[in-house]
Amino acid sequence: MKQIFHDNEAVATSVGFILTFSITVITFLLVMNASYDMMDQAEHTVMREEFEIHGSNIALQITEIETLVNTSQNIGGEVGEIRYEMVLPLKVANDYYSVDFSTDEMIFESHGRDETRVKIPYEARNINVTPTTISSASEEHFMTYNSTSNMIEIY
Repeated sequence: MKQIFHDNEAVATSVGFILTFSITVITFLLVMNASYDMMDQAEHTVMREEFEIHGSNIALQITEIETLVNTSQNIGGEVGEIRYEMVLPLKVANDYYSVDFSTDEMIFESHGRDETRVKIPYEARNINVTPTTISSASEEHFMTYNSTSNMIEIY
């Protein structure tokens, strides 16, 4: 009977297998979690970069409208209406997004996350931009210069 209690050979094999299996499962879970985090970060990076590209294009259109209006007024002309279509994709990184316009910047964001928020500044000295928010879910977007209010309205 004394030999049964002091025989540790079977216990050592069982404990070794359980520890090895546990360590393998934990390592696998950590590697999987890290890969999902890296994929999520890559998606956010792509989203921010594409937001910056589209924001720069819109800022350029606002500057072009202001230049056209200022040039026309300097030579004594009048501008009735200027209209630009804003070409924006429906989804970026397979997610809908919104663009919030204020008087001096536009903010692109998806799902209200700070990781995807991009602020694009622009400067319009003689023309104001109507503060508004547009969603990418509505497919057509355009900006119109309203000469009576001297504002760019975004739809």
